[in-house]
Amino acid sequence: MKLKATIVEETSPDQNSVIVIFENDKNKKHFEVRCSFNPFVHKMRKWDSWEMVIKWDSEIFTEEKTGKKSYFTYLLCNKAYELNSPYGKKD
Repeated sequence: MKLKATIVEETSPDQNSVIVIFENDKNKKHFEVRCSFNPFVHKMRKWDSWEMVIKWDSEIFTEEKTGKKSYFTYLLCNKAYELNSPYGKKD
């Protein structure tokens, strides 16, 4: 699915994820989006707006002692397109 997001934390050269808020989210929750590319190399910066192609993935973790399951949901991005940047156009 395509979602519009604004990056709310600085990207790091050694991380393949960004922290975003999604457009029209009334609660302004922060989400980590894991990218198949390095966001820093693609000049994704804090306060930039991007349209991201998001897919969901999950991981099930079973506690060895209790057998209780925990479910972790991940947002994955393979493609992103810059919509707007307060820094002007990229070179």
